[in-house]
Amino acid sequence: SLLFSLSCGNAGNWSNSSSGSGSSSSSAFGVWEVLTSLLLGALILMSIVGNACVIAAIALERSLQTINNYLIGSLAVTDLLVSVLVLPMAALYQVLQRWTLGQVACDLFIALDVLCCTSSILHLCAIALDRYWAITDPVAYMTRRTLCRAATLISLTWLVGFSISIPPMLGWRTPEDRANPLECTISQDPGYTIFSTFGAFYIPLALMLVLYGRIFRAARFRIRRSAKKNTDKMKMKEKEKDRKGTGLTGNGAPSPCTSVTGTPDVNRVSSPDDPRIDTPDGTRASTPDSTSLGSPEVTRVGTPEGISLEGTELLQDSRGALARERRTVKTLGIIMGTFILCWLPFFIVALVLPFCGSSCPMPPWLGAVINWLGYANSLLNPVIYAYFNRDFQNAFRKMLRCRFSRQ
Repeated sequence: SLLFSLSCGNAGNWSNSSSGSGSSSSSAFGVWEVLTSLLLGALILMSIVGNACVIAAIALERSLQTINNYLIGSLAVTDLLVSVLVLPMAALYQVLQRWTLGQVACDLFIALDVLCCTSSILHLCAIALDRYWAITDPVAYMTRRTLCRAATLISLTWLVGFSISIPPMLGWRTPEDRANPLECTISQDPGYTIFSTFGAFYIPLALMLVLYGRIFRAARFRIRRSAKKNTDKMKMKEKEKDRKGTGLTGNGAPSPCTSVTGTPDVNRVSSPDDPRIDTPDGTRASTPDSTSLGSPEVTRVGTPEGISLEGTELLQDSRGALARERRTVKTLGIIMGTFILCWLPFFIVALVLPFCGSSCPMPPWLGAVINWLGYANSLLNPVIYAYFNRDFQNAFRKMLRCRFSRQ
């Protein structure tokens, strides 16, 4: 988190002012320290284990070693670095409500925080860009989807992260940033605030919204086109069966085995899938669903069973297309919704607070929640990008059984 120190600095002031209020307050604060330590420790441990499992699955399972999964693996490496290098110091700062490791460690902490968190966010952009290329121009992109291209995208994420994390160490900060040795604050310089927040979040957010919007439109087009092709094929089969069902021979004469009077076989027992209903006179009539799907002649005598089946298949295919669209919307909604939920509150505070200062008071607990929401994204990324993937699920099962496929 780029401005983790803001809430901790305020929280430190709050804790100092309240620490002298008596032994009961001190005892309560001790309980709070224990609970906070347990909660943050569990979050850090789960983040380490989750990202390590993703890395191990890709390294051990040959079928997972694809370009897209390499990007997911690189994201897991980045989030693992956040969990190992950044979160322990952040948790210590949160629990103690003051910085106790010295100024050099503070500078290192801030630089690692900005570098790793920015790279993690930009990895999400790289994955979105790879998916966009793959779905909008799949044939051409398959020839360009190389390991070198993936390595270039990964390198760019770290390059941008370095360009945002290094300037404060080179002097792009205000004198007040180091005024209090018990606080570890990132540069509050207005220019750097705009540069860092837009480079690390707002521009990547806009890019991801555009890319996933286009991915959704392309996926919906392909789903509907595929459903239309299947529907057209079924209609052609239905027409072929319909012509055979009329009982006409090659010279147009009626078949001796078929009635042309249109009298239905009332002794026939309908199946549950038959899209027709009983009429009072014992015959079968079309339902609105069957006629709306392009089969208005389902009462024709001949092969009612086959015609009924075609109508059911058309209905099922239409529902299948809608189900795939809903899954696409759900998947993209989870990806973008989680990203926005974790990072948007933090970067709003990060952008606004340095400009309004003391005129924008914020409760310490709210600042802590906002900061750790951003950190929690490193825990949720492997869940979203790997654990919901069937190939990764199979790999995880093999890991539990110590069985891997490297060929």
